[in-house]
This record gives sequence, C-alpha cells and structure tokens, in this order.
Amino acid sequence: MSNVTRHSVYLIAAYFLTAGLNYAFGVSLSWFFEPAYYGVLGVAQSLLLLLALVVGSGFAWTVAYEFASAGVTQETRQHFRSAWLANLFLAAGLCLLVWLFYVTGLLDLGSSYSRLVPLIGLTVILLAMRAVSNGALRGLYRFGHLASNLVLETLIKSILGLGLVLLGLGVEGVLWGFVAGAGLSLLHSLWSVRDKHLFSGQGWMKTEVVRRSLPLFIGLMGIAFMLNLDVFGLKLLAPDHLADEMTGFYQAAVILARTPVYLAQALTLVLFSYVAGVHVAPERRVYKVRESSKSALLSWFRYLLPIGLLLILAPGGVMRIFFPDIYQQSTLELQIAASGGLLLALVTLLIGVLQAQGRTREPAYLAGLAAICQVVALFVLVPRLGAIGAALSLVFAGVVALAGLIWLLTPVIILPINRLSIRKLFVAGAYELIPHIFLAGGLLILPHHTWYFALLKLFSLTLLYGLMLLFRQVRRGKQAHPKLALVSMLRQVMSGR
Repeated sequence: MSNVTRHSVYLIAAYFLTAGLNYAFGVSLSWFFEPAYYGVLGVAQSLLLLLALVVGSGFAWTVAYEFASAGVTQETRQHFRSAWLANLFLAAGLCLLVWLFYVTGLLDLGSSYSRLVPLIGLTVILLAMRAVSNGALRGLYRFGHLASNLVLETLIKSILGLGLVLLGLGVEGVLWGFVAGAGLSLLHSLWSVRDKHLFSGQGWMKTEVVRRSLPLFIGLMGIAFMLNLDVFGLKLLAPDHLADEMTGFYQAAVILARTPVYLAQALTLVLFSYVAGVHVAPERRVYKVRESSKSALLSWFRYLLPIGLLLILAPGGVMRIFFPDIYQQSTLELQIAASGGLLLALVTLLIGVLQAQGRTREPAYLAGLAAICQVVALFVLVPRLGAIGAALSLVFAGVVALAGLIWLLTPVIILPINRLSIRKLFVAGAYELIPHIFLAGGLLILPHHTWYFALLKLFSLTLLYGLMLLFRQVRRGKQAHPKLALVSMLRQVMSGR
C-alpha cells in the first residue's frame, strides 16, 4: 500500500490546493454578484459540472482500468483511441441536445443563459477529451502529472475568470475562464502521455469499449446527478420570480456541503487504479473486497466526517467566514445539504471500490435508482419547502444509495459475530469516536458571532482534531518521533490503518 498512500497524498494535496482556489474563486464571486446573478452563475456551473461529470465517467475510467490491469499494448492503445473519440462524440451530442432543449423551451432557463449555454458546451467538449487522457494518466500511475493538471486548470480558470469579471464581463467572463482552463489542461494532459504514442496505430473505434463503459457511466453519472439535481430542481420548480435569487442563496450553502464528496472523489481516483491493478485468485476476492471497503469506511470516518461535523454543527460560523452576512439565512440549508453530502461521500467511496473490482452493474443500477428517487423528492418537496426541499433531496438520495450498498456489501464485509468480536468492535468504535466528541463539543460550545471568532474557532478545533490523531499515532508505537508519526499519518489517509 505504500505507493497507494504516497500517490494519494499527491492527489489530496492537489485537491486541497484546487479546492482552496475554487472556494476562494466561488466565494469572491459572491461579493461581486447580487444573489440573483449568483444564482444564474450557480445554475450555469451546475449544468457545466453535470455534463463534465457525465463525459468524465465511463470512458475515462475504462481507460484507467485497462492500463492499470494490462499495461500499454497495441490493444489498450486502440481502446484508448476508441474511448477518446467516443467521448468526444458523446460530449458533442450532449451539448447539441442541451442547446436544442434550451432554444425550444424544453429547458426553460430564461434569456439570461443565451450566451452561457454555448460556452458551457465548448468547455464540456474540451473536458471530454481531457478526461480520457487523464484516465490514461491514472492507469499509468502518473499521479504527479495528474495532480499538476488539476491545479493548472483551476489556476487558469480562477485567475482569468476573476479578471474578466473585474473587467465587467459578468457571468460570461467566468465561463470564458472555464473554457481557457479546460483548453490548456487538455494540452498539458496530451503532453503528459506523449511518450506512450497512444494515438499511433490502426483502429479508432471498437464497439467493445462502448459496451464495457456503459455500467461505469450509469454508476458514476448517478453520483453526478445526485450532486447537481438539487440546484436544477430548485431553479426549475421554484416560483419564476424567486427562482434565481433562491438558487443564489442555496448555491452558497451547497458549495460548502459538497466538500466531503469532492474529497471522496479524489481518494477514489487513486484507490480505483490500484485496486483494479491488483490481481488476486478468486478465493481471495472476498478478502480483497473486505480490506478495500474497510479502507474506504475508515477514510470517511477519520477524514471526511469531521468536515461534515464542521458544516452541520457550526453552519453560521463557516458561512460567516466565506460569504457576506446576507447569506446567513442559508444556514439551515447548509446543515441539511451537508448531511446529504456526507452520505454521498461514503457512497462515492464504496461504489469506487466495487467498480474497481469489476462489479459495475449492481452499483450502477443502485446509483441510477437513487437519482430517480431524488427527482421524485424534488417534485414533492421543492414546491412546498423551497430550498430546504432541495437540500432534503440530497439526504434522501444518499440514504437510498447507502442502504443499497449496505445490502450489497453485508455478505462480504461482515465477519461472523460472537461476544468477543462485539466487545472488540465496541471498544474500537469508542476509541475512534474520542476526537469526534471533542470536535463536536467545541463546535457546539465555542462562540462564532463575529468573523474573527468564527475563524479562530474553526482553526483551533481543526488543529485540535489533527493533534489528537497525531497523538493516537504516537501512542500506537508505530513511530518513535512525532514528526515521523505525522508523515505516517499522512501516508495512511487512503490505507485507513
């Protein structure tokens, strides 16, 4: 697991850097736009993210799986070219369909989006080509190049987008920044795989690649839909005269609530490639599933659950740090959406584990079912509860998906239960909960009525939680020096040990 943990640190470091830039970018825009225009930006970003996740779901993961398991051969090169071309056609078709829906009124977004939808389409086409190239980087274990690619895209789109906003181009300027970031990151991705000559050879289309990618599309698209349907549902189902403003306030909450899911996706990028690349005998497959699921559960519990606790127990403080005071009215939506985000983060990790081991159909159907249930929840709840209903749809989708995954994994990961194992499980659970209890208590007790108090509260509690994890690492006796224990703890983000 040393390579997994080392490379997971690369991607996690890149995630924190890109997440910091993305949040700084998104939050700074909230200071330039009124809530209604911020809502227009939120809907445009959700549409872009939804389409980008679709074109980044199936073919890119198929390429990563094949290179990780079989290496670079003539056959895998042909499969790469087939996936690259098919994903390009898919992106072009989706963007054309969205444009037709928009101009015919089937996608009733309003006249504010007439110049935004084409920019979204151009960005998605560029990201579709990059996705397959980045899938090759994952399969080739070039996580340093992949991390650099993610950072490059975020830097370009943030700097250029904010600059164009300052020049008065508004939401359109933000999307031009997305176009530039996607284009330059595509060039970087192609440059990073140039030595493998992936575009050389005969054959550019093999239908087998499309057939094998379909279950991955369904499973990973389900997560994409669940992350973005709430914003679309609120925009389309809320009263017309309130939709943009209501979506703007909700956008502030959901930007923060999605944090655990994006972290889970970063962890899954590494875990998928390494689990797919490890071959085991059939009789060892149950053990492999059990260990991978354990790593996913412990990573969620130790590193993602605390982030969710920050958002759920101190929403006002978190919102005060990042957004203008006018967005304080969205704290309840933040609490509810963060609960759904935590559930979807765990779903993301577990689906990634199953799909990396070739079990693509069951999680695919399950994710699709959860997305359908979320749509039903949106139609029922948004007209009655507004933004709160949109946030509740995230929770509903997460509960449905997680319940199905528990049903799938229970025969594999649950060991025979006896009195001794129950006692060990109880003691281990209580020991793991100690840092979370201190964190939750501090979040509930300490004040955050001003920006400085809120920042001090969150910083001190985050530091306390990290020190408690470090102290536990030292007490285990694995490292004799706290500095070495810190290095070991960082490397174990993915292993869950």
